[in-house]
Amino acid sequence: MRIGLVSTSRSGSTYFRRYLCNTYNLMDSGSWLKTNPYSDIEKTEFIFGPHVLKVLLHYIPKPDRENVLNDFPKIWLYRDDEERQFLSHVTRLRTNIHHVYKKEERPEVEDNSLVATRKEFDRFKTKLKEFWDFYYKLGFTKNEPLIRFEDFANDPRSIMLILQDWFYEEFHGNFEREKLALPLKIEMDYSSKFINYSEIGEWFNE
Repeated sequence: MRIGLVSTSRSGSTYFRRYLCNTYNLMDSGSWLKTNPYSDIEKTEFIFGPHVLKVLLHYIPKPDRENVLNDFPKIWLYRDDEERQFLSHVTRLRTNIHHVYKKEERPEVEDNSLVATRKEFDRFKTKLKEFWDFYYKLGFTKNEPLIRFEDFANDPRSIMLILQDWFYEEFHGNFEREKLALPLKIEMDYSSKFINYSEIGEWFNE
């Protein structure tokens, strides 16, 4: 059984997905869809058990998105704090550090060393719009779960229990699997790192 986790960049999907897999002994696809066409999924090892497929919409060619998303039930994950999500996204682009699993791996970013461009912001907002357009077209109409990452971060166990209402069959009777490492939260005061922090705030208020 396959469960899609649909989200946007830096919405907390890696932590959420790994926590979900650890809780219910699901197999994790990682970022498989990023470098492989969905038509090849039957060739993978993770399909032999209940698994979670990470889906960022830009992983899928536009003409194929609706057909692919209709092929499995989905969890839709979003982050309420879009400004911090965007700043995290740009920081990842500049440092090339996606996730850290040890404290010493946390990026050291000098104050006033980062600048986000308007082009990056517009692209980010376009991807958010695509996410919500597909959610209301394919997720909302099927009563698929919509999870706010901040709610999960505050009480992850409650969110896991809520999801049982949708995926009871997929979550039960699975073999015990090796637990996946969870990425550490990267604490960062973006207001001191971005030269144009105030300008970025204005973009979000337009």
